[in-house]
Amino acid sequence: MIRFWFKLFYAIKFVGVGMFAPYVAMYFIRKDLTNLQAGSLVALVSFVGFVAQPIWGIISDKYNVTRLLVTISCWTTSVIVLTYTLTDKFEYLIIIVTLFSIMRSPLHANVAALALHHLDLKGVREEYGKFRMWGSIGFIIATIISGGFFFEDNLTTAIYVFSGCLILLGFISLKLPDRGISSTVQWRDSIALITNSQLLRIFLLGIICVGITLGIADQYLVVYLDEINASAWIVGLTVAITAFPEIPIMSYAEKFIRKWGLRITYVVGLSALPIRWLLNMLVTDPNIALPVQALHGIAMSALLAVGTIFVDNILPKRLRASGQALYLSSLYGLGPSIGLFLGGLLMSNGSTKPLWALSLVSGIIGCYVINNAMKIGNRQMLE
Repeated sequence: MIRFWFKLFYAIKFVGVGMFAPYVAMYFIRKDLTNLQAGSLVALVSFVGFVAQPIWGIISDKYNVTRLLVTISCWTTSVIVLTYTLTDKFEYLIIIVTLFSIMRSPLHANVAALALHHLDLKGVREEYGKFRMWGSIGFIIATIISGGFFFEDNLTTAIYVFSGCLILLGFISLKLPDRGISSTVQWRDSIALITNSQLLRIFLLGIICVGITLGIADQYLVVYLDEINASAWIVGLTVAITAFPEIPIMSYAEKFIRKWGLRITYVVGLSALPIRWLLNMLVTDPNIALPVQALHGIAMSALLAVGTIFVDNILPKRLRASGQALYLSSLYGLGPSIGLFLGGLLMSNGSTKPLWALSLVSGIIGCYVINNAMKIGNRQMLE
């Protein structure tokens, strides 16, 4: 039954994300904000998350409040997001977005820590992908429904649905098993994770490079499709298409890991990203561009299933939440913040090709650095 609650949690969580996340920038623009202001608010979410996630991670580990933080995050965020509808003023939205990002930050890493702890007790940590797969299913369903029916002229509905999903998640979180930490955790331990581990420093540097490309893709993919004159139905399907490969790959992630190991499984999956960026530079036919975006799902399966397990392997279990927070804050926080900043500068010429060129270079560097870091990890395990 516990597995059911984890799967339901991930499914509903990403139903909310699929209903809300693709439309955030558009929602701000329709509030008569400038493109720069809307972009700044979106980038602020990533940057604040980068700062807040490691802090929440060490709080979770130090005070043994992993599940409690998940519940608090769900319910407070469900209220804060509703205040998006109360003002059109950029100054107030900065405050609201900052609070939203701070209180949302504990959710992702701490749920992962709970799931990994539960699976670790059963000796089947490699099955984490089977939990996370249900998030992909929920995301696909949500994006198809939202793109096809609800939010063409009323994006506020997306906020209400997202808030409702968060309320449900708060109740579901009460059904999840908590994790107990027997040893003492100090505040400095979170910083020591980076200062004392060359492996983690190198690995996170590669993850930041990958995160740069994800920040660009999230905000400029629709611009690219419009640039190549994609029809409305292609644009609508694209977001869903990016997640389709995640379902079978996450379902079989355990078998891939057992057969090829974490490093090969992870790096091969990540390698789909540079291929995607190269094809985005070259492809001008929207009918070809649509299936190309499915490469995103291959890479995200590696990042969200295999990468989560690798980070859990190389760090002390008592700092499980802190480790996941550092991983996610690099992937979804600092990396995308840099990508969005550079993307804004490169878009001054009106073409997305420089963005994909930057993503290609950053993605190749990221894959190279990550591969070397994981080789170091393998050598350390053999010593």
